[in-house]
Amino acid sequence: MKKLYISFFIIALGFTATAQNLVTNPSFNNGLTGWTAGFPNTYTLPTLIAGDGSDGSNSVQYIATATTGFYQDVPVTGGHTLKISFWYKSSGDDTDARIWSNYKDAANTIIYQAATAAEDPLRNNNGYLPSATTWTKHEITVVAPATATVFSFAVRAYANGTVSFDQFSVEDMSLGVKENNIAGLKVYPNPVTNGKLFITSDANVEKTVAIYDVLGKQVVNTTATESVNVSNLKGGVYIVKITEEGKTAT
Repeated sequence: MKKLYISFFIIALGFTATAQNLVTNPSFNNGLTGWTAGFPNTYTLPTLIAGDGSDGSNSVQYIATATTGFYQDVPVTGGHTLKISFWYKSSGDDTDARIWSNYKDAANTIIYQAATAAEDPLRNNNGYLPSATTWTKHEITVVAPATATVFSFAVRAYANGTVSFDQFSVEDMSLGVKENNIAGLKVYPNPVTNGKLFITSDANVEKTVAIYDVLGKQVVNTTATESVNVSNLKGGVYIVKITEEGKTAT
């Protein structure tokens, strides 16, 4: 029997919050502090380049003779929306650089954003970053898997390419958000096993219900007073946003 597990994504309508960058030393103002050469052990840290950053300060660069890369483990919260970005320059044949990241859970087990690399935006959808002679921003917005505790922010450079990186950022868009609670809200059962998700509150009025998968794709957008039919969803982990009379809460 398929099971649907529900997480909750809280957004206050009309409220804008500035998210904090969770990356340590994102623009290499402290050299390569906080960054580690990637795996396998043949990978090396890039070279620090002073004064050539996308923000006018430092950046790092590979003049690669073989596949190499570096990473930083960033603490994250499962189910939260993450905006991930960095700036890069890449010369060569469009096969010289890419993001190649993943998550880890509390047991240090690797978790990917999607089942295959071709579907995973954190692995460049199994492709490469386009060559760019000037600083270019690469940005992705995703929802962290429910059991994720760490985001391993990793990039790679490939043989015969000259690649520069700068301004790494991971912003938790679910932090610092204003809460405006719905009185008496109840959501059950969890996991869902009978194809219906029940959502009740003290007001018992119509609610807007949006459900997202772990990739951040909206799979349900409906209105309901007491229940939502989720029988057409595959078993897995989902994120629910509930709005009632201008209030959004779990």
